[in-house]
Amino acid sequence: MRTALFAFAGVASLAIALNGSALAQDAARPTSLFQFNQTTGYDPGAGVITDRHGAIYGTTDGGGTGPCSAGAGCGTVYALSPPAPGGSGWTFSKLYDFQGGRDGSFPSAPLALAPNGSLYGYTTGGAYGTVWELQRPTKLGDSWKFQILYTFTGKADGNLLSVYPALVYRDGALYGVASGGSLVCGQFGCGSVFRLTPNPRGGEWLEKTLYEFTGAGSDGQPDAIVGFAENGPLYVSTTLGNGEVAQCSPPASTGPWTERVLTQFAGGADGKSPSNLVLAPGGTLYGLANGASTGGLTFQLTPPVTAAGTWTRTKIAAISYHRYGPSSLARGANGSLIGVIEGDFDFFAGSAFQLTPPVSGGSWTYRELWNFNNGPDRNPLGVVTGRGGNLFGVLYGGGYSGGLVFELRKP
Repeated sequence: MRTALFAFAGVASLAIALNGSALAQDAARPTSLFQFNQTTGYDPGAGVITDRHGAIYGTTDGGGTGPCSAGAGCGTVYALSPPAPGGSGWTFSKLYDFQGGRDGSFPSAPLALAPNGSLYGYTTGGAYGTVWELQRPTKLGDSWKFQILYTFTGKADGNLLSVYPALVYRDGALYGVASGGSLVCGQFGCGSVFRLTPNPRGGEWLEKTLYEFTGAGSDGQPDAIVGFAENGPLYVSTTLGNGEVAQCSPPASTGPWTERVLTQFAGGADGKSPSNLVLAPGGTLYGLANGASTGGLTFQLTPPVTAAGTWTRTKIAAISYHRYGPSSLARGANGSLIGVIEGDFDFFAGSAFQLTPPVSGGSWTYRELWNFNNGPDRNPLGVVTGRGGNLFGVLYGGGYSGGLVFELRKP
């Protein structure tokens, strides 16, 4: 079942071209919390997440003790604990070292965090990808417990070889998007939305495909998935054609999940390939799209007053640095959005920014928080709000280092 719901609000949006060096920056200089190496893992390309205690968690694509890539490692999962009161320096812990066997390799997607502190992620190396869990220890000094939850087969369940969004944890189940399915969308298939639930008999979790994308129009190749209401809808962006944002909803009682297209992109000035969806508490969606003459667009999708009404899409910012657009987006403080422009290997090291909503009418306010041309390294990814309201993210070094975790203090 597919119904198209789309309206574009033609209000003024914010256009920013960053052609100079750093803009006015009254935030403190970023602090390097940890520098990666071969043993700890390197290339922290999935960004970080934080918990309510201020700890930071993430993965590295390479490094560790695994035999992958001629001994260069299969990737790791790590944690950084904040300093004790009166102390200084964060404490690094390697939670798991992938070995490239049944456990998989190259955990390239952001982690998901459950209320009980367990971490969930997946690997894209190996045959078709694995979903795994790291259970927090119940006793001080014990190790985290690693277990494989599900191993994809590449058949009806699809695979994880070309998807990188975080899993969604809800009420003891995991939701995500997979490649595979109909090849009308290309060699990776049209993709699907899946759910994993614990097996009452023990062993690997049970996989159920909730929705298979059809390849009609922009309905295929899912890129992002969000959703936090238990038994509520999931929101997915796709990149087939010019892309769309869709709502996948469970049945009221029995029957299949259904899809509802909330907006379709037209390319050009309208943008294409939506990604990095952010779901605000009131149900508003935000995301990124590629622009035509600008590096990237930030958009807002506002839900209708009635369930059957039309969602409204508004372009709230067009951000460009020599045609480089934002590469990540997340919720900031007081309704703001935070993100980064990743940069490149040579003349632009990337930047972190904030978008603040208008108080009443008007445009969103853009503010560059830091331009990494001024150090400490380059190519930021995945900033999030954490301990003390400060921003945390990773720099993967542009090939010049193993990468690092940084903190950007609020002004």
